[in-house]
Amino acid sequence: MAIKDEKLLAKFAEYRSQFPSEHEDYVWAAVAEYFSTVVSDGARALAAWHKACTLNKEWSPHHLGHAKALIQAHKWMQAVAELDACAELECVGLEPERFEQNDLYLLGYALFGACRFKEAAEAWRAAGNRIRYWGDAEPLKQFHLHRGWAHHLERNFLEAIDAYKRALVAPGPGDTDFDDAMDADEVEVCQERLNPTIERYYELASAGELLEAGELKAMPYIR
Repeated sequence: MAIKDEKLLAKFAEYRSQFPSEHEDYVWAAVAEYFSTVVSDGARALAAWHKACTLNKEWSPHHLGHAKALIQAHKWMQAVAELDACAELECVGLEPERFEQNDLYLLGYALFGACRFKEAAEAWRAAGNRIRYWGDAEPLKQFHLHRGWAHHLERNFLEAIDAYKRALVAPGPGDTDFDDAMDADEVEVCQERLNPTIERYYELASAGELLEAGELKAMPYIR
Protein backbone atom coordinates (compact mmCIF):
# COMPACT_ATOMS: atom_id res chain seq x y z
CA MET A 1 0.00 0.00 0.00
CA ALA A 2 1.47 3.31 -1.10
CA ILE A 3 0.97 6.17 1.36
CA LYS A 4 0.13 9.41 -0.45
CA ASP A 5 -1.10 11.56 2.43
CA GLU A 6 1.26 14.52 2.81
CA LYS A 7 0.98 14.77 6.59
CA LEU A 8 1.74 11.08 7.04
CA LEU A 9 4.69 11.24 4.68
CA ALA A 10 6.04 14.36 6.38
CA LYS A 11 5.87 12.79 9.84
CA PHE A 12 7.46 9.60 8.51
CA ALA A 13 10.30 11.64 6.97
CA GLU A 14 10.78 13.51 10.26
CA TYR A 15 11.02 10.31 12.29
CA ARG A 16 13.17 8.58 9.67
CA SER A 17 15.69 11.44 9.86
CA GLN A 18 15.77 11.09 13.67
CA PHE A 19 16.16 7.29 13.57
CA PRO A 20 17.85 6.46 10.25
CA SER A 21 18.81 2.91 11.25
CA GLU A 22 15.37 1.89 12.53
CA HIS A 23 13.30 -0.62 10.57
CA GLU A 24 10.66 0.99 8.37
CA ASP A 25 7.75 -0.74 10.10
CA TYR A 26 8.84 0.60 13.49
CA VAL A 27 8.97 4.13 12.08
CA TRP A 28 5.44 3.76 10.72
CA ALA A 29 4.33 2.45 14.13
CA ALA A 30 5.77 5.60 15.73
CA VAL A 31 3.90 7.70 13.16
CA ALA A 32 0.70 5.83 14.04
CA GLU A 33 1.23 6.47 17.76
CA TYR A 34 1.74 10.19 17.05
CA PHE A 35 -1.48 10.55 15.09
CA SER A 36 -3.36 8.40 17.59
CA THR A 37 -2.23 9.91 20.89
CA VAL A 38 -0.82 13.37 20.14
CA VAL A 39 -3.22 14.83 17.57
CA SER A 40 -6.14 12.35 17.81
CA ASP A 41 -6.33 11.83 14.05
CA GLY A 42 -7.88 8.38 13.87
CA ALA A 43 -7.95 8.07 10.09
CA ARG A 44 -4.25 8.78 9.71
CA ALA A 45 -3.41 6.55 12.68
CA LEU A 46 -5.27 3.69 10.99
CA ALA A 47 -3.41 4.22 7.72
CA ALA A 48 -0.04 4.26 9.50
CA TRP A 49 -0.84 1.14 11.55
CA HIS A 50 -1.98 -0.65 8.41
CA LYS A 51 1.32 0.24 6.75
CA ALA A 52 3.32 -1.02 9.74
CA CYS A 53 1.40 -4.32 9.77
CA THR A 54 1.86 -4.73 6.02
CA LEU A 55 5.62 -4.27 6.34
CA ASN A 56 5.96 -6.66 9.28
CA LYS A 57 3.16 -9.18 9.74
CA GLU A 58 5.10 -11.09 12.40
CA TRP A 59 5.19 -8.43 15.13
CA SER A 60 2.27 -8.54 17.56
CA PRO A 61 2.60 -4.95 18.86
CA HIS A 62 1.75 -3.65 15.37
CA HIS A 63 -1.39 -5.78 15.24
CA LEU A 64 -2.36 -4.73 18.77
CA GLY A 65 -1.88 -1.05 17.96
CA HIS A 66 -3.90 -1.45 14.77
CA ALA A 67 -6.66 -3.21 16.73
CA LYS A 68 -6.83 -0.36 19.26
CA ALA A 69 -7.24 2.16 16.44
CA LEU A 70 -9.88 0.01 14.76
CA ILE A 71 -11.84 -0.25 18.01
CA GLN A 72 -11.71 3.52 18.41
CA ALA A 73 -13.12 3.74 14.88
CA HIS A 74 -15.85 1.19 15.74
CA LYS A 75 -14.53 -1.23 13.13
CA TRP A 76 -15.17 -4.13 15.40
CA MET A 77 -14.64 -7.20 13.26
CA GLN A 78 -11.51 -5.79 11.61
CA ALA A 79 -10.18 -5.33 15.14
CA VAL A 80 -11.06 -8.96 15.92
CA ALA A 81 -9.02 -10.05 12.89
CA GLU A 82 -5.98 -8.08 14.10
CA LEU A 83 -6.30 -9.57 17.58
CA ASP A 84 -6.60 -13.05 16.10
CA ALA A 85 -3.27 -12.32 14.38
CA CYS A 86 -1.78 -11.45 17.78
CA ALA A 87 -2.98 -14.74 19.20
CA GLU A 88 -1.59 -16.70 16.25
CA LEU A 89 1.78 -15.04 16.85
CA GLU A 90 1.51 -15.96 20.58
CA CYS A 91 1.67 -12.25 21.43
CA VAL A 92 5.39 -12.05 20.64
CA GLY A 93 6.77 -8.69 21.75
CA LEU A 94 3.91 -8.03 24.18
CA GLU A 95 3.51 -8.26 27.95
CA PRO A 96 -0.04 -9.63 28.27
CA GLU A 97 0.18 -9.45 32.07
CA ARG A 98 -0.33 -5.70 31.58
CA PHE A 99 -3.86 -4.79 30.61
CA GLU A 100 -2.86 -2.34 27.88
CA GLN A 101 -0.87 -5.08 26.13
CA ASN A 102 -3.39 -7.87 26.59
CA ASP A 103 -5.05 -9.01 23.38
CA LEU A 104 -7.99 -10.67 25.16
CA TYR A 105 -8.79 -7.45 27.02
CA LEU A 106 -9.18 -5.68 23.68
CA LEU A 107 -10.89 -8.65 22.08
CA GLY A 108 -13.68 -8.39 24.64
CA TYR A 109 -14.32 -4.79 23.61
CA ALA A 110 -14.29 -5.59 19.90
CA LEU A 111 -16.77 -8.44 20.43
CA PHE A 112 -18.96 -6.30 22.69
CA GLY A 113 -19.08 -3.60 20.05
CA ALA A 114 -20.13 -6.23 17.52
CA CYS A 115 -22.97 -7.27 19.89
CA ARG A 116 -21.39 -10.69 20.50
CA PHE A 117 -21.86 -10.41 24.23
CA LYS A 118 -21.38 -14.03 25.26
CA GLU A 119 -18.04 -14.19 23.43
CA ALA A 120 -17.05 -10.83 24.91
CA ALA A 121 -17.70 -12.13 28.42
CA GLU A 122 -15.62 -15.23 27.70
CA ALA A 123 -12.73 -13.15 26.33
CA TRP A 124 -12.83 -10.87 29.37
CA ARG A 125 -12.90 -13.82 31.77
CA ALA A 126 -9.73 -15.15 30.15
CA ALA A 127 -8.17 -11.69 30.19
CA GLY A 128 -8.91 -11.29 33.89
CA ASN A 129 -7.10 -14.55 34.60
CA ARG A 130 -4.00 -13.30 32.80
CA ILE A 131 -3.75 -9.59 33.65
CA ARG A 132 -1.79 -8.81 36.81
CA TYR A 133 -0.94 -5.13 36.33
CA TRP A 134 -3.51 -2.33 35.97
CA GLY A 135 -1.61 0.68 37.31
CA ASP A 136 -4.70 2.43 38.65
CA ALA A 137 -8.23 1.58 39.66
CA GLU A 138 -10.24 3.17 36.84
CA PRO A 139 -9.47 0.73 34.00
CA LEU A 140 -9.89 -2.19 36.40
CA LYS A 141 -13.28 -1.03 37.67
CA GLN A 142 -14.46 -0.30 34.13
CA PHE A 143 -13.30 -3.76 33.05
CA HIS A 144 -15.44 -5.48 35.68
CA LEU A 145 -18.39 -3.17 34.94
CA HIS A 146 -18.27 -3.88 31.22
CA ARG A 147 -17.84 -7.59 31.88
CA GLY A 148 -20.98 -7.34 34.00
CA TRP A 149 -22.82 -5.66 31.12
CA ALA A 150 -21.92 -8.54 28.79
CA HIS A 151 -23.30 -11.13 31.22
CA HIS A 152 -26.32 -8.93 31.98
CA LEU A 153 -27.20 -8.60 28.29
CA GLU A 154 -27.05 -12.39 28.02
CA ARG A 155 -29.46 -12.59 30.99
CA ASN A 156 -26.79 -14.35 33.01
CA PHE A 157 -27.72 -12.45 36.14
CA LEU A 158 -25.59 -14.36 38.64
CA GLU A 159 -22.40 -13.76 36.65
CA ALA A 160 -23.41 -10.13 36.12
CA ILE A 161 -23.94 -9.61 39.85
CA ASP A 162 -20.56 -11.17 40.59
CA ALA A 163 -18.84 -8.88 38.07
CA TYR A 164 -20.59 -5.79 39.46
CA LYS A 165 -19.56 -6.79 42.99
CA ARG A 166 -15.96 -7.05 41.86
CA ALA A 167 -16.26 -3.67 40.15
CA LEU A 168 -17.50 -2.09 43.38
CA VAL A 169 -14.59 -3.32 45.49
CA ALA A 170 -11.84 -3.17 42.85
CA PRO A 171 -8.96 -3.33 43.32
CA GLY A 172 -9.87 -6.45 45.26
CA PRO A 173 -8.53 -9.95 45.90
CA GLY A 174 -7.22 -11.62 42.77
CA ASP A 175 -7.29 -8.45 40.68
CA THR A 176 -3.61 -7.52 40.71
CA ASP A 177 -0.14 -8.72 41.60
CA PHE A 178 1.30 -7.73 44.96
CA ASP A 179 3.63 -5.15 43.39
CA ASP A 180 0.93 -3.42 41.32
CA ALA A 181 0.88 -0.51 43.73
CA MET A 182 -2.01 1.96 43.40
CA ASP A 183 -2.25 5.31 45.14
CA ALA A 184 -4.77 4.90 47.94
CA ASP A 185 -6.12 8.44 47.60
CA GLU A 186 -6.64 8.04 43.87
CA VAL A 187 -8.39 4.72 44.43
CA GLU A 188 -10.77 6.40 46.91
CA VAL A 189 -11.56 9.19 44.45
CA CYS A 190 -12.22 6.63 41.74
CA GLN A 191 -14.52 4.66 44.06
CA GLU A 192 -16.55 7.77 44.85
CA ARG A 193 -16.86 8.70 41.18
CA LEU A 194 -17.68 5.32 39.63
CA ASN A 195 -19.40 3.29 42.34
CA PRO A 196 -22.81 5.04 42.16
CA THR A 197 -23.13 3.98 38.51
CA ILE A 198 -21.91 0.46 39.25
CA GLU A 199 -24.37 0.16 42.15
CA ARG A 200 -27.25 1.04 39.80
CA TYR A 201 -26.38 -1.84 37.47
CA TYR A 202 -25.87 -4.16 40.41
CA GLU A 203 -29.38 -3.36 41.64
CA LEU A 204 -30.86 -3.90 38.17
CA ALA A 205 -29.21 -7.31 37.85
CA SER A 206 -30.27 -8.27 41.38
CA ALA A 207 -33.87 -7.44 40.45
CA GLY A 208 -33.66 -9.37 37.18
CA GLU A 209 -34.15 -6.20 35.14
CA LEU A 210 -32.92 -6.32 31.54
CA LEU A 211 -30.56 -3.86 29.84
CA GLU A 212 -30.84 -2.28 26.41
CA ALA A 213 -27.65 -2.88 24.43
CA GLY A 214 -28.10 0.33 22.47
CA GLU A 215 -27.84 2.38 25.65
CA LEU A 216 -24.44 0.97 26.62
CA LYS A 217 -21.07 2.09 25.32
CA ALA A 218 -18.07 0.00 26.34
CA MET A 219 -14.66 1.18 25.18
CA PRO A 220 -11.22 0.11 26.37
CA TYR A 221 -9.10 2.32 28.57
CA ILE A 222 -6.37 3.59 26.27
CA ARG A 223 -3.32 5.10 27.93
